Amino acid sequence: MIRPARRQELEEIWALVGRAVVHMNQLGNPQWGPDYPTRAFYAGDIDRGELYAALTGGALAGVACINTSESPEYDPLPWTTVRPAMVIHRMAVDPAFQRSGVGTAFFRFAEDRARALGLGAMRIDTYSLNNRMQGLIRRMGFTQVGTIRLHGRPLPFPCFEKSLAIPGAKE
Repeated sequence: MIRPARRQELEEIWALVGRAVVHMNQLGNPQWGPDYPTRAFYAGDIDRGELYAALTGGALAGVACINTSESPEYDPLPWTTVRPAMVIHRMAVDPAFQRSGVGTAFFRFAEDRARALGLGAMRIDTYSLNNRMQGLIRRMGFTQVGTIRLHGRPLPFPCFEKSLAIPGAKE
């Protein structure tokens, strides 16, 4: 089940993110560290109503910010879809629930929201060393359009898009 995250869950969310960061680092992916994302990012996401929580058996299994905000670094990329697009940011899945469909559920939820809002596309980026996320992104039907640099990381972030246009319909 995915629902809006609640302010009173912030400490639990931040602990989950901490576990996810440790796990990513153990897998050789230094995408996140003490500088990004911060607790304040998640607090702001909650306050704007853009952070969603995935629950499995009543336990918090993951969180993701889902909105139409794109990083300015996206601007020069050769997107084939039009704006606005639904974008997934800061998705973290508790290591205890990884590989159990939580990430897939977030993508499906975001796509359903995009379609409900009449949006014709989804976009996302992830770090070059985040092989698990890149695999999920591709399995969910996204195509890479280019790379950007973010958060002072030494390697680029591949950027992906997925058209939600109905075949034969006007965009």
